[in-house]
Amino acid sequence: MMSSDEAADSCCASCGIAECDSTKLKKCTACYLVRYCSVKCQREHRPQHKKACKKRAAELHDEKLFRQPESSHFGDCPICLIPLSLDRNRRNMLNCCSNIVCDGCSYANQKRQLEERLDRTCPFCRKRTSDTNEEAEQRRMKRVQVNDPVAIREFGLARYYEQDTPVHLKISLKRLSWEM
Repeated sequence: MMSSDEAADSCCASCGIAECDSTKLKKCTACYLVRYCSVKCQREHRPQHKKACKKRAAELHDEKLFRQPESSHFGDCPICLIPLSLDRNRRNMLNCCSNIVCDGCSYANQKRQLEERLDRTCPFCRKRTSDTNEEAEQRRMKRVQVNDPVAIREFGLARYYEQDTPVHLKISLKRLSWEM
């Protein structure tokens, strides 16, 4: 037995004709709530449907606008599997293993290490992290020199944001030749 909602979905909102093989009903393209058998029925029913239609269309627009994307072109955090942010300040490339993790996982790892008085280690591979910026840069460059695509991209982006355009272009060209 069909519910009243299913019955309403299978008939024209204006004239009440049921959907069958000879009559195909089309949904309202703004709200997707009601169905019509013809453009004539849609026009006749418009005054009664207009207010609810506009409200539902606005809701659909908001849902689409504020929905989290399934993932970004950076992929997902390898630890928590949440899509990585497009904002460079909300994700970190780990210079030991070239994985990119979200700030939440980095923060959770740092908090755990502080609470348990552990050495600073990578949240992904658990290797000891660099103590100095120079050591971190050496590890990063080592990953770039072995043509690690993540390291090359992140290195090029860092130079771009530092306004070091000649180095950025050189790295970008190297990455392009690597991808081709």
